[in-house]
Amino acid sequence: MSLPFILDVTIGLVFIYLILSLLTTQIQELLTILFQWRAKHLRDSIEILLAGRIGSPEEQNVKDLVTRLYTNSPIESMNQEAKSGVARTLRKITNLFIPGNREGSFGADLSTGPSYIAPETFATSLMELLRLAPLVKKLTEARLEKFAKRIVGSLNTDVSEAPMSNFEKGRIRIIAGKANKDLDSDLNFATLVAEYEDILHDFNTEAITLEVCIDLMSESLDAYIAQYPLEPTIVQPEDAELEVKAASSDEDLLYFARRLRAFKLSLFGKNNEKAILSGGLRPKSSEVAQLIDDSSPIYQEIADSYSSLLEKAEPLEAQVNPELEYQLFEMYPETIEKEIVQAYPETVEEQLFVDAPCIFKTVEKQLIHRRRKTYRAKSNPQINLLKQQKGTLHKALSQLAIAQRQKALNAVLHQFGSDERTSIINKSLKELSSEQRNAVINMAFAKLGLTHGDYLVYNEYQIYKGIRELLGELPYATKANFVILAKRAQSKEQSGYYQIAQFRKEIEVWYARSMERASNVFMRNAKGIALLIGLVLAILTNSDTLYIIKRLSNNESLREAMKDRALSIYSSPSPSANSSNTSKSSLNSFMVDRQQQLENEKEQLDSVLSDLSLPIGWKAQNLTRQLGCKAKIDDNRSEFAKTCLTTQSFVKPQSIPQLINFIFQFIIERPLELVSLLIGWILSGIAFSMGAEFWFKLLRKVLDVRNNDTDTALLADKEPFRGESNQRRA
Repeated sequence: MSLPFILDVTIGLVFIYLILSLLTTQIQELLTILFQWRAKHLRDSIEILLAGRIGSPEEQNVKDLVTRLYTNSPIESMNQEAKSGVARTLRKITNLFIPGNREGSFGADLSTGPSYIAPETFATSLMELLRLAPLVKKLTEARLEKFAKRIVGSLNTDVSEAPMSNFEKGRIRIIAGKANKDLDSDLNFATLVAEYEDILHDFNTEAITLEVCIDLMSESLDAYIAQYPLEPTIVQPEDAELEVKAASSDEDLLYFARRLRAFKLSLFGKNNEKAILSGGLRPKSSEVAQLIDDSSPIYQEIADSYSSLLEKAEPLEAQVNPELEYQLFEMYPETIEKEIVQAYPETVEEQLFVDAPCIFKTVEKQLIHRRRKTYRAKSNPQINLLKQQKGTLHKALSQLAIAQRQKALNAVLHQFGSDERTSIINKSLKELSSEQRNAVINMAFAKLGLTHGDYLVYNEYQIYKGIRELLGELPYATKANFVILAKRAQSKEQSGYYQIAQFRKEIEVWYARSMERASNVFMRNAKGIALLIGLVLAILTNSDTLYIIKRLSNNESLREAMKDRALSIYSSPSPSANSSNTSKSSLNSFMVDRQQQLENEKEQLDSVLSDLSLPIGWKAQNLTRQLGCKAKIDDNRSEFAKTCLTTQSFVKPQSIPQLINFIFQFIIERPLELVSLLIGWILSGIAFSMGAEFWFKLLRKVLDVRNNDTDTALLADKEPFRGESNQRRA
């Protein structure tokens, strides 16, 4: 058995594998797209990442968090769903048969999801969802206010009204007390307090940065300290008593001046380098991680800073909500109607009975009919009933006039308390875009004659409520993971300062490593699915590897024909062979050429399958050779069965029992051949599951070896003539 013979058999076998593995790959890719396996596996992997493990007791909270994450703008914009009519129609058809592709599978009203999310996008979306940036800013504002109080004491507070602690007094007041200096009559100190109030206001409104804020506070304090020089003032006293008092006053002022300068140097440093560190104005990573834990002392700092806001915001919200409700009914009635029906369908149904009894009778008939159908179906009856009820109520409300519909929905809302109505208003506002939401709020504030300051208070209060609600539902595993990531990020930070970019980088690395493991899991699952498809395809096409090798070994014309076809189809060079540095334009042109080449290959493969009698399929001539029967070349399966079975009373099976008896008889009479057939199918299924790319590369390598072997043989044939010519020359 020569090497060219082995290579020819291998080429034929690999060529058949290539044809059927290409079909296997296409079927697998079609199923992957149809069932959205990649997108669903990505979502499941993110849920496991945030939950910490499979089967977490906080599974529902994790799913809600991932749903909010998918509806966040950076990730939601990645969901590139087809817009063409044909694609939408096909998607709706598949949604009918595949429950996992229906609306709500990837978030509110989303039936599709992205198959890939970059680590940068995930980290940014998660930090935006958890509102880490506003929380960090609020923590900095709270600490900056404490930093100012540490210097001048409580702002806008009259010392004479109530006793204060040393912190509320401020360091300057304490020093002044020890120096017997009265700050109540000190206009310079009043100016310093007013300047600090302005500086804090500018920082809170984002007019200045933290560095500029520290510089301004340092300059204001320097200007105040400059009013008290270290050299005493020289006066000419008229008598000895005045001279003693002047000397004592000078000593107190010198003490006050020295202590002020020492305090300023210890707090700010020479170039203000100590201020941010001593005041904790840039939170560390470990502190930022504790912001998402509403039981931590760091979060309590923010909650305390919101205490003054709550006193203003809660009455303001109670004043604004009725006008917001009215504006929503006027500008976006469909949105608030959807939320009311979603929350209180039974109450809406009762109100229809009061306001529109005729329409209610129609609704009642439809609901009764649909309830019967739903219970007969016996598939999630409670969920389906609610959907049917809400859909029917929406249709009934659409039959009412605008004023009548608004009156009915208003009556429904007035049956509930302020908290329920506030919840409906907030949910309705969330359904709107940012421009629509701002338009509704601005219109309500304009109608009520409220100021821009009131708008800022209301907006900040809504942010605080959203953060508090989200943190209350945040899984414990996510909080624990954030603490670990924060410690890892803090070890990489410089000078102990918090750098939000480093924390985001740690989240990206955390996500990327988890997705790498998830990708390996998906590849293993894909291999299993490919193996299953390959086995099914091997059985359907009767691709027996052992029989294929036997046919190729015994049929020289078949080997040559398949080798020629393989050489003609896969002789084109790859793009890497032309140039290692291929430009984008050449890559694009190659892809176009490759697409055209694939079309040509498909046509050539079709011709191969039609011209060649491949050793696959359920033809009688293949089956007789596979099972070792007498050679029957025709395609008459009845003759094949009579030939392969020893019984003379063969009757063609007309029913299932006869077919089972026929198969059982086959197993008894030809067990070894059937075992060989099963082994061949298994080998073929494994080969098909390895993918077309693998067999394409292997085919090129085998063809290269075959061509090199042919060239070597030709050179060997020419060597005797070369030796003879050399002898003649000698």
